Amino acid sequence: MNYRAVACLLFVCLLPVTGCDKATPVAPSGTVLTISANPTQIALNGTSTITVVGRKPDGNPLNPGTEIRLTAERGTLPSIVTVDSSGTATAVFHADSRAGAVKISAATGGGDAKADVSIQVGQASDQKPSVLITVSPNNILVNESATVMLIVRNADGTPVGAGQTVLVTTTLGTITDPRPKTKADGTAATTLQGGKQAGTATVSAVFGSSDAAKQDVTIRDAASTLNLTVNPASVSNQGGSVKLTATAFNSQNQPIQGVLVTFNSDHGTLDNTQGVTDANGQITVTLTLTSTDLQGVCTVNTQAKTGSLSASQPIHVTGNTCP
Repeated sequence: MNYRAVACLLFVCLLPVTGCDKATPVAPSGTVLTISANPTQIALNGTSTITVVGRKPDGNPLNPGTEIRLTAERGTLPSIVTVDSSGTATAVFHADSRAGAVKISAATGGGDAKADVSIQVGQASDQKPSVLITVSPNNILVNESATVMLIVRNADGTPVGAGQTVLVTTTLGTITDPRPKTKADGTAATTLQGGKQAGTATVSAVFGSSDAAKQDVTIRDAASTLNLTVNPASVSNQGGSVKLTATAFNSQNQPIQGVLVTFNSDHGTLDNTQGVTDANGQITVTLTLTSTDLQGVCTVNTQAKTGSLSASQPIHVTGNTCP
């Protein structure tokens, strides 16, 4: 017997069998897919098991190893799964912290058969409580305060009961009571303290699973120091013009723009009695002094004032007989 010929014949005969074993089964036309999720509502970082069942047109399961392609609007899950002997494939969907309904789709390799399922990530808006927030006033100076008012409602719109805790935060300044309790009418209140830093404070309030309610509050810089200079510092008794310059600084010793300053002098005439500081924190006015203004005068007293702050500077008069 020619054993070499027999061996070659067996090898050739086995080639098709080996090739068929490695081929990936393909879902036939007319395949029907069903898809389900368990659970259908998950937390923001939760998971859900996705189950896909494939049936041939004759009702039998798809061949084991048949590929099913999966897609999700957001979150993550395997892009391809294969069915087992019962025509079933499973995968795990992972939420990505974004709330809302997520559609997950399954399709055969050629896309002939498709199926969709929806998962609710987080709580649906119509099932959440709600918070309304107002801050009054919404424009304050540093170190000033504003009242934070909250209205808390159940998902059906009714007021929540008394003694419920609301969480209140701010991006600037401080909240004096960050966990105020509701009254019987569902309202609560706390206070925003502006602190020492100017800017925009975003005040947020959350009750249970509610969306955050937000309100922006402008915190304006306030002067903590006011300086006054006069130039020149002396005039003759014949009169002259003197520049009065006020400079406002905040608590960090930085010049402040937009501060209203009032000027006063016990002699002469000011071209402006009020002005607002510029980007350098300064405002300058002119004091005109005549010989009539300065008869018998040894010192002209000048003053700048803003709020409770004031600064004074004398102007010396020469040429008059003074004690």
